[in-house]
Amino acid sequence: MSLINQFLPKKITLAVLVAISGNSAVYANESDSKSNIEEIEKIVVTARGRTETLQQIPDSVTVFNDDDIKAARITSIKDFSALTPNLNVSSNFRSGLNFVTVRGLITPQVGEAPIAYVVDGITVPNLEFINQGLHDIERIEVLRGPQGALYGKNAIGGAINIVTKQASDDIEGSMQVSIAEGNDQKLNVAMSGPIVQDKAYFRVSANYQDFDGLIDNPYLNEKVDYVDGAFGTQGMLEFYLSDYTSLTFHGNYSEKTQGSNYMAYIAKAELEDFSVKPDANAVGLDESTLWSVSAKLDHETDFGELTLIASANDSDIMFFSDGDFTHQEASEDNFYFPITQINPITEDASSVEARFTSPSDERLRWVVGTFYESKNREVSYDQVWDLTPTERVTYQDVLTNISADPSLVFVGEKTVQESTAYAVFGQANYDMRDDVELTVALRYDSEERDAFDERDPAASQVSETFSELQPKASIAWQMTEQHLLYSTYSKGFRSGGFNEYSPSVIRKYDQEVSDTVELGLKTTWLDGKVWLNMSLFHIEQQDAQFTRLNPDTFTLENLNIDEVAIDGFELEMSASITDNLSINFGLGLIDNEITKNKGTDILSGRNLAETEGGTMPYVSDFNINGSIDYSTEAFADYVFKARLAFNTLGPRSFDIFNDDTGESDKHTFLNANLTLENEQWSASLFVSNLTDEASPETVFLFNPLIRMRNQPRQVGAQVRYNF
Repeated sequence: MSLINQFLPKKITLAVLVAISGNSAVYANESDSKSNIEEIEKIVVTARGRTETLQQIPDSVTVFNDDDIKAARITSIKDFSALTPNLNVSSNFRSGLNFVTVRGLITPQVGEAPIAYVVDGITVPNLEFINQGLHDIERIEVLRGPQGALYGKNAIGGAINIVTKQASDDIEGSMQVSIAEGNDQKLNVAMSGPIVQDKAYFRVSANYQDFDGLIDNPYLNEKVDYVDGAFGTQGMLEFYLSDYTSLTFHGNYSEKTQGSNYMAYIAKAELEDFSVKPDANAVGLDESTLWSVSAKLDHETDFGELTLIASANDSDIMFFSDGDFTHQEASEDNFYFPITQINPITEDASSVEARFTSPSDERLRWVVGTFYESKNREVSYDQVWDLTPTERVTYQDVLTNISADPSLVFVGEKTVQESTAYAVFGQANYDMRDDVELTVALRYDSEERDAFDERDPAASQVSETFSELQPKASIAWQMTEQHLLYSTYSKGFRSGGFNEYSPSVIRKYDQEVSDTVELGLKTTWLDGKVWLNMSLFHIEQQDAQFTRLNPDTFTLENLNIDEVAIDGFELEMSASITDNLSINFGLGLIDNEITKNKGTDILSGRNLAETEGGTMPYVSDFNINGSIDYSTEAFADYVFKARLAFNTLGPRSFDIFNDDTGESDKHTFLNANLTLENEQWSASLFVSNLTDEASPETVFLFNPLIRMRNQPRQVGAQVRYNF
């Protein structure tokens, strides 16, 4: 049975077939084709290594340009995931470590995201950098489906390509200030211009946030989702060494102290009862310091462009929180031990990449390259006896107690992990005819991981190499200038790794591999005022990674599920209804099923075969998003803009044994803003989560459950000045 008939409702199937057959008639008059697609051709995409337009790419891609980013007030991956089909980002127990789900592929709680995150051509090494705030961004491109052939390991579900703003020919800059509920104060400044005209340019920006918080812990009578003086800066220097050669340096630095692990202790029946609030006595803390630097050399030749990139990254994290999630004395209800937990994590990475890209105006276009990366990661986890479990306790209090009595510490893992990875890759695009393009790509990734625990280096030493050949092939038929039909096959791969060293822990988890087939259609309508894209896909996962709580070590452990099958559908539409009114709409559907799972569950002792026929945790059946944007001339040179956006997230469970957590309700979130602006000034009133919708973000099995909720409603105002 075909994927369309097997998975999609008949009405949706009919809509797909009508679109495929009917749009040809709409565009029968090809003499107007260039004017028809003028608006679409403004949407530029560089995710395949060369400049193309959105409707040319035989991939499912969502693009946010500078205007979109400002209108939607996008400052994080969570913001634009709410506007992207089949992409969802949930808050995690650690505030700096969000949980990404794309096309039914999940992030293990202590693993790596199923998506490559690329900033100015450089793939960031870990989730810490993915969850940094977004500032001074020109464009965001979200590619769904395996992108390992170009981006390598861990791009098993897709890639996010971030393009920061470039330096300007003249001195210019901006300052933006906002204040919102919870005493949320934000400041962003940027400046750009020439150092030596036509030879050297700069761009620098900085941001600051201080936030009292909105989520209440009634036991402590204080907000626990605070941000205490977060600061970040980024900059670039661009040098034109000749007419053919440029050298660009990028740098980023950030410090952030914020509340963390504000989870409520609930029963299964209370999954959607948000009158149950966090009531731990320990004040959660997530401190992070991150920096990255890179250098990029571009050199044009008669045969194409040579690009050389070198980068270095460093992250230093300190995580502290309540370990039993309550303010109880020692009792059966909290496993007899009121504790706190301390979890410092450090990681540094460096990488180099070289690639050569052929000219874009040839019938055969190609790119070849090689990549190398080295990473070092250290993870420590200790539990500390809570001497005053019914009183407020902070990280500094616990350090004082440890200093007086070191025996309060239950020493946990002290993992040191080193990894080296290399890859060779290539892609070719060939115009078989004027209206048919064949794309083939191939990449080989190999990563060697070595790990040991400082508590017993000799006995805990392990080493493993994870590798995979990742092919991709697509054929695209430009049926008319407004109508592209494509089919794609691609393989994705996510490295395996090692859990903490302990007799009761499964030391190694295997690499994950996926195979995806996709059928897509891209169209424009009504003289370029409307575009509509859709795709059907089927994914077969082998050794899908997920995370369980190990009850013996009280830590999280990565494991594998033998086989998972995913069927899905995506639709995106944008329409200019009038000169003043536009709408956007997106739909993602997922049918996710665990088809094979063998062994015994470490947490419950149950047969894992019981999970067959169920779904992977954190995967919603559907998400729907959209926005309505209105603009009109106000007075003088000012324009008034109004925007209302929504995101509906379907039900989901939070464990491989779906019944253990139950299933969440459907939730709809609304954001709105009103703006008055001209080229120099902008003033906005905004509200996030307009209806104050409460939903479970992260849920763990823990006597029986602990739950983190989403952010409450926030109303604020923003002023921006361009100079």
